[in-house]
Amino acid sequence: MRALPLTAALLGALVSVSGCGHGDSSVTPSPSDSPSTRVTSSSPEPTEQLSATITPPGSPSSVSLLDRLLPTGEVAGLNSAWKWQDGDTGQPTTDPFGVCAKADLLSIGATEVVERTYFPPDDSDDNAAEQVADFPDAATAARTWAVLKSWHDTCARTAATDHPGLKVGALTPVPVGAGSGRWYLVSWQPAGEETGRFEAFGMVLNGTRLAVLRIDNSGQGRDYPSGKDPMVSTVTAAAGWLT
Repeated sequence: MRALPLTAALLGALVSVSGCGHGDSSVTPSPSDSPSTRVTSSSPEPTEQLSATITPPGSPSSVSLLDRLLPTGEVAGLNSAWKWQDGDTGQPTTDPFGVCAKADLLSIGATEVVERTYFPPDDSDDNAAEQVADFPDAATAARTWAVLKSWHDTCARTAATDHPGLKVGALTPVPVGAGSGRWYLVSWQPAGEETGRFEAFGMVLNGTRLAVLRIDNSGQGRDYPSGKDPMVSTVTAAAGWLT
């Protein structure tokens, strides 16, 4: 059973939560080239979508929350040849979304949350996902926006001592047409693996709606020119579907 939304006082208290949501690791991946292309001729079979039609951005407020999710074709690839495949669309689990998350969105004020996942075009464990949440009012959505920032800040502050090898990048604004956007990158070296693991985490706030996005990949590095990480354009695209 999902937890009822927190009161404003409890929601504000989450800002002081400490710790990060990922296990310990010991080596920090060193940057190198952008993730290599591993496109093959086979792709995962798309699963049944719960929303049969996609409504363009700028649609009326009566549009369902499922239709606010970013279409697969608008999620930026890891390189120019990378094309994400359809994943699952529906209700998320109560697991925290993202390495630094401490709780699910329903537990911190959302009245409804939907999720879409995106599969890689190869047999790797790279993946992407988005959650879109609705809140009872703009003030509650804004408090949750502040909680998400506190999770990033706590994760970055305690990573060196609580999770050696985990690196948390700066929270960087992303220009969007309406509302606010931002993103950051988390990296670590999984135990027993030769390549690093990377999670780009994006956020969009517009009125009573909030979207969180995640792009995970393994590789020798995740070095893109400034402002060109796939998450940047994905955040911009997601913002257009919240209006």
